[in-house]
Amino acid sequence: MTHMRQDGMDYLDIPPPEHGEIVEVAPGVHWIRMPLPMALDHINLWLLEDFDPEDGTPTWTIIDTGMASNLTKDLWNKIFEGPAAGRRPAQLICTHYHPDHFGLAGWLVDTFGLTFRMTDREWTTATLLWRVTGEEFATSQDRFLARHSVPREIRDFHLKRGNAYNMGVGRPPEMFLPIDDGDILPIGGRDWRVITVGGHTPAQAILYCAQTNVLISGDQILPQISPIVSVWWYRSGVSPLPDFLASISKCRSLPADALVLPSHRQPFRSLHRRIDELLDHHRDRLQELRDGLRETGALTTLQAKKILFPRIEEAGNFVFAIGETVAHLEHLVRSGEMTIETQSDGTVLYGQKRHARTIGIEDEAVQELHF
Repeated sequence: MTHMRQDGMDYLDIPPPEHGEIVEVAPGVHWIRMPLPMALDHINLWLLEDFDPEDGTPTWTIIDTGMASNLTKDLWNKIFEGPAAGRRPAQLICTHYHPDHFGLAGWLVDTFGLTFRMTDREWTTATLLWRVTGEEFATSQDRFLARHSVPREIRDFHLKRGNAYNMGVGRPPEMFLPIDDGDILPIGGRDWRVITVGGHTPAQAILYCAQTNVLISGDQILPQISPIVSVWWYRSGVSPLPDFLASISKCRSLPADALVLPSHRQPFRSLHRRIDELLDHHRDRLQELRDGLRETGALTTLQAKKILFPRIEEAGNFVFAIGETVAHLEHLVRSGEMTIETQSDGTVLYGQKRHARTIGIEDEAVQELHF
């Protein structure tokens, strides 16, 4: 495979596969691209060549599913009736619970009789969210958004959507086999090591094969765009940013020239460079909030959001911007740099704590992140 340099990164110089097609990107590893109904209009999925351990017949292990839609189902059928027809789909591994990765898990398992694997925390989150009623989902999210000063018109948009998670997720599989950090999965005569990473989701599973030096990075390490690190209404008591920083720093133990297969955009090498860029990105975000607070003395979440995401006003993406803003604010609160108080109207206000020590990204990433 040849590579191309762009933005200081070393990208795999092959075009993405057309919908319904597959492209081999490493020995025994094939690339699929499925459409998504949003600005980020695709997800990369992966087929790994495998075989039945009992009779040796050729099989496929599938990594992630695409969102639940008739179009995605049709494309899966087209793939297994066409370019992937020489092997039987036998196993599905979902990296995490988000709809574009997990949405068709139940359908694929039922249609092809697959063994299904996922980390326990991701499975629990997926199934709990899927079972939440539309009213409970919408009202709980609305309370969270109101607390963070989100305008009424944005909140009304999301109240009308009900359970937004179920819009992209079909009925989950009834059973799963859990995977965890450090597990070795034999696939196609090679060993794939499970590495669990946090921050984007609670316990996303990424996979590394030392024999081929390939990392399936899920949404944890993406080129050109930063993974969402957000506080959501159903996990509002957590601070995901330290987990994210620690997790991507953990990936620095992998070879710098590993072929990284991300869930979005183009496969690349330059793993360590991308880790540094992501650390710098969040360092800059935190500093922007510090500077904003120094100028004003106090910030609502909405004011902080306008510092970090001034151009995002569309209702659908607004909650992502608010969630990311809260994640960075909560990090500064927990590190002792900011205070938080609930005002009489129920919204929260962030203030500057006197004599606070600025916590650097290096402190977070290198020192095991004790927060």
